Amino acid sequence: MTEETKMCIPSRVICEERGLYKVQWGKDATCWAAISGKMKHQAKMRKDYPAVGDWVLIEILEDADKAIIHQICPRKTTIYRKQIGESSDGQILSTNVDYTFIVTSLNEDLNERRIERYLAIALDSDTAPVILLTKSDLYPEETAEFVSDLKELFPGIPVHPLSKDSFEEADFFEEYLETGKTAVIIGSSGVGKSTLVNFLIGREQIKTQEIREKDGRGRHTTTSRNLYVSRFGGLVIDTPGMRELALADHSQGLEAEFNDVVELFGRCRFSDCKHRTEPGCAIKSAIEDGSLEQDRWESYLKLEAEVRAIQLKQEKAQEAQQKRNRKKSTPQVSKRKN
Repeated sequence: MTEETKMCIPSRVICEERGLYKVQWGKDATCWAAISGKMKHQAKMRKDYPAVGDWVLIEILEDADKAIIHQICPRKTTIYRKQIGESSDGQILSTNVDYTFIVTSLNEDLNERRIERYLAIALDSDTAPVILLTKSDLYPEETAEFVSDLKELFPGIPVHPLSKDSFEEADFFEEYLETGKTAVIIGSSGVGKSTLVNFLIGREQIKTQEIREKDGRGRHTTTSRNLYVSRFGGLVIDTPGMRELALADHSQGLEAEFNDVVELFGRCRFSDCKHRTEPGCAIKSAIEDGSLEQDRWESYLKLEAEVRAIQLKQEKAQEAQQKRNRKKSTPQVSKRKN
């Protein structure tokens, strides 16, 4: 423990907005905090900054309305996505969570390929993913079939249908959000996440809007990440809807989500099989006999290419940084004039 953290108290980041962090310690004590100058100077990537869900050490200033964050405590889990744009840096969605609630609605938003992306991110972070199908009242007769299809496509992943008129019947939340547990809610804009959060925390904290008739989607309502205490005792983190979800270095999560594909690789006749024209290719055989869908294989190739591209960018960035460090550490010999 450093001198500057001896007088600090532990607290949790419950909101993040424009470089400021709302922190809470005790039951009701909260204030807004900024990171220390030292932390800002040492931070090289976004992961070096606090995120909602983090435990941090803070110094409360004299007026007790503000605080300084001096240190981020070790994270149990970190959920992140690729930063929007050309950067290879990752954007943290939340930290220290046990469950990832992947929310999608039973209308035009239902997209199996998008769910695969969310699952890769959740599994890479070592959190337990749970698929929540909102607005099931729109298709009451087909809901059971939707649930069955998703369970078959994503074996081992819990799938629960939800309707805003029957939230009270969703008793499974008592297990996921018992005291001591934290869940993060992720999903596209307008799938009913705000309505769900309002139910889970037992009050109308977030404004909700009706779905649009032209495309069946709701409007974007949440604009910041927030942590709330749920009616079940556990904590829930709400996140803004994501219009773009690009993978970063999620290789482990990708392999976990596509374990059926990875298993087939080991059955190919040649260890360096490209899965194109080689004889004895297990991938080609599985596609031909229908045990592996063509769409799922193409989805894997697309996501694997994203991960590989990010890894290459990160390797190049690390090589460039190492080169700069070597130049700094190499003593410069001045030339003497004769």
